[in-house]
Formats: sequence, C-alpha cells, structure tokens
Amino acid sequence: MEIVRENFQRELPYIKEAINECEFIAIDAEFSGLHTEPNRRTQNTTLEEGYEDLRKSASKFLTIQIGISTFKFDPSNGSYLAKPFNVFVFPTTLTGYSPQGRCFLTEASSLDFLAKNRFDFNKWVYQGVHYMKKDEEEIYTRERTKAVNNEMDNIAVDAANTSWIHEVIQRIGEWKDSKNALNFINIQTNNAYQRRLVYQEVRRHWPTELNARGQAGHINITKITEKELGIQQQQRQADLQRDIESSRGFREVIDILSACKKPIVGHNIVVDLAYILAQFVGTLPPTVEGYKRMIHKTFPTVMDTKYVSYTANALKGLAFDSSLGGLENMVGTINFMGCPRIIPHYRHQRYLSRDLSHEAGYDAYITGSIMIRMLALIAKNEVIVSAPLNKLEFEINNGKTEKRPNSSKDSKASKAHKRNAKSKKVAASPPPPAPVAAPIPAPVPAAPKKFSYADIVHRQRAPAAPAAVVVPAPVPPAPVVAVEEKEEEEEMEESESSESDYDYIQESDFPVHEKPFSWESPFITTLQNVLHWGRSSHGCINLVSS
Repeated sequence: MEIVRENFQRELPYIKEAINECEFIAIDAEFSGLHTEPNRRTQNTTLEEGYEDLRKSASKFLTIQIGISTFKFDPSNGSYLAKPFNVFVFPTTLTGYSPQGRCFLTEASSLDFLAKNRFDFNKWVYQGVHYMKKDEEEIYTRERTKAVNNEMDNIAVDAANTSWIHEVIQRIGEWKDSKNALNFINIQTNNAYQRRLVYQEVRRHWPTELNARGQAGHINITKITEKELGIQQQQRQADLQRDIESSRGFREVIDILSACKKPIVGHNIVVDLAYILAQFVGTLPPTVEGYKRMIHKTFPTVMDTKYVSYTANALKGLAFDSSLGGLENMVGTINFMGCPRIIPHYRHQRYLSRDLSHEAGYDAYITGSIMIRMLALIAKNEVIVSAPLNKLEFEINNGKTEKRPNSSKDSKASKAHKRNAKSKKVAASPPPPAPVAAPIPAPVPAAPKKFSYADIVHRQRAPAAPAAVVVPAPVPPAPVVAVEEKEEEEEMEESESSESDYDYIQESDFPVHEKPFSWESPFITTLQNVLHWGRSSHGCINLVSS
C-alpha cells in the first residue's frame, strides 16, 4: 500500500491497527545520500571512526522513503499475513517555528541509483508525508500556543514605524467608540513586522473587546463579546491541536513503533536506524555507546537479517551472498522447503506479482519474509525432539482405539497406554466361571483391506452383487488368559498399518497449526540486538553490552 500526503491521515488508524496486532515489523529506507566522505573509509577503520562517519551522513542527508511491513501468524493455515506500506516522506515546510533551515545534502550516485530504480522524485516533493522531530514539535507547539493565547512577547517599535503605529492606535480607538461605525475595520500593513505591531497593540489596549485576524495585505479587527471570545478560543485550541498533529506527520508512526515494543527487523539495519533516529527522534549522540543506548531505548528488540545469515549454525554451508537479493534467493532453495508461506493481505497486493526492488516497502516485505524463513529453518534444526515423529496417533477414548493421521506421539507409549487401560478393565471385571472344556478362541477378524483410487472407481462402475444375509454366530466371552495373545495380534495389525504408504482414515477437523518459532526461544534471543557493522573492522555492534 502506497502512503502519500493525501491519504496519510485517512490510513493512519489502519497503520496503527496493523502494528498493534502484528507479531513483528520489518523496515527499510531510501536516502538522498550515504557518504559525506566516500574515500575516507578503509579496512582498518575503528568502530568510533565508522560511527562518526555514519553520524555525519545521517545528520546531513535525508530519508526520503520508508518501508514498513507488518507480519502476523495465521494458525488456520500455518502462513504469515503481511501488510507492507511504502511511504514517501518530506520535511515540514512551516516557517517561523522550525529551529533549523531544512537544508540537506544529496549524493549524485544515490540520486542516479534511485532514478534507475524508478523512484518518483515529483511524488516525493509534492506528495511526501510531512514530519517534525520531537524537539521541533516542542518549539512549534510552544510558539503556536503563545500566539493562540495572545501571550507573544512584545517587540520594540523602531523609529520608522513610531508615528505609523500611533496613527493606527488612534484610528482603531475612534472606530471602536463610534456608534455608527461598521462592526469591523481593516488596517493595511506592508510587512510581517507591521502586522506584529498591530497584534501587539490590540492585545495591549483591548484584550477582551477586539479580535484581530490576519488577512491578505491587512489585519481585520472586529468587535467581540466575552461569549464569542470564549467560543473563538476553543476553536483556536482545536485548530492548534489539529495543526500540531498534521505537522507531526509520519513521526507519529515512529512513535507507535517505539511504543509497541515489538521486534524490529531489517537488513544491514544499523544504517537505516541511524537515519531514522536522526530524522524523526533527535540528534544522534557523539559516542557509539550513546548511539547503542538510543537505539535500545527507542526499539528494545532489533534483529538484522545480515547478522543472522552470518551467525546461525543452521545457515552455515548454504551458498549465498549477503545482499538482500542473495538472501532472497537462498530462502527459495530446497533447503527451506516446509518453511511457512508469506501471503500479502488483500489490501496489499502491490508486491504480489511484481519485483519492485529498492522500493522501500518492497524491500521491507522481502526482509521480513527472509527473516521468517530463516528463523523457521533455525528452529527446525535447533529444537531437540524427545521422540521420533510417527504417522499415526493412538488415543484411548472409553476403551476404544482411534487412529489419526499426522501424529507426533510415540507409538510405543500409546501401545503401553492401551495395554494399561485394558489391564485395568480386565482387573475390574469379575472373573468368569471356569470352563468345562477347553475353550475355543474366537476367530480374529481380518483387517479391512485398503483399496487404491483405481480400485474404488472400478468397483463403483461394476454392477453390485446381491448381498448375502449372514446370521452371526454367538461369540463366547474371551477368558483372561487370551488377553495377551489378542494384544499381540492387534500390535501386529497396528505395525502393518503403520508401515503402509497411506492411511485413508481422515479427521473432519484438522489440528490448528503451531508457530514455527518463538521470539523468546534461547536460540533466537541470542541473535537479537546484535547488528552487522560494515563500516569498521569490528564486524558487528551489540546493543545490550558495553
């Protein structure tokens, strides 16, 4: 789903719902540039030097597109439901309240790369979702609140405008006291300084009697009652709150991601996090340790597909390169057969049949899909199975044996369970009377023959033979001594049926699928909060250790 300025406020509740109900979120970003000093990096760059380069780049270049993809496990079919969002972001262009001049750098190679991958620069500028950092929002809110409440600081009147402002005050006073005057008066102004002086003098002389509002080229002043003044103040407060929310823009999504405390997944995510934090949260700290604390405070659980692919034992030995495309090819090989499918939500079909590589939303969707399949394979290889998996499941229900397909219970344990149940039943029943002659054991009925699909079709087409009426002979009760012999024969039948190729006994309701992995599993928690670090010789950065 593409998110631009036009539909952002409308889709914001849906984005929030998707984040709150999901299991984890994958992110990706595109930038206006990457390196302020491209030739400085060497193989012997220290961690501090690499971070300093990253900090400078993140503070001077812009994040121009952000991809967010949520993933939720569906137990009905064992797949993951994905909701990818592709968002164009552009800085808020408000003037007078922003603490900085919104200047940013671009890198020629980055713009060339984006253009070759069909990036829409016009949509970015004209339709990019606005945003402000937290410190900018605080300044903006403080200044706007002062203006709404008529609490702006007074400014000095210069010599060039002294006589002009005196004439304005006199003119407003005469109009106010006149009984035949209109309900309003317009004061012509030539610049913002003169408009500020008019607001200031009206607020100082007639705070509860007159109301001044800026218009094109003039200030409109009207008479107002206390009741009208109260209603107007309420409306101004509502407008102020709406303006603040609109100016906050996409940063509200970042706040939701931080508040939900769910795992954040990315590919080589240490760079994406630096740009996102610098642009939407605040200035990056000067040290690596401060940067680690800032990441961990904003996003408590972070996972890097690049680090996982390098580190996990289950993935070692698989031929692949560490790029996002290389990992995508890797998880599509036969080694990952049986791993969960990823299905886009019906409102998010943009990436279902099209390869839109290097679009942030698509890359986030692919990143999350790769992580799911890698963790599923890791869980499959790392989990210790206490007993081998069997095809049939035996359950004892009221003394009857049921066979069910696709079982994971041990057949020997189930047989022992059945023998114990039968022993208890025999022991509880009263002993039969002693037979006069040696009893003849009842014949054991043969197991029902299983037919192939061709046999079944042939029998359906053949004419049915007349059914013979068989009168069953009375079966004498089996003595206690024949129980073990009967159990052995039943065990042989069960052994033969378990060795057959297919069991036609099916259940009407299939069992609910279990999650292929858990984020709290020890072999997954060891892969969390460690990020691949390509700008230094250290190789990785651990967010929770010093």
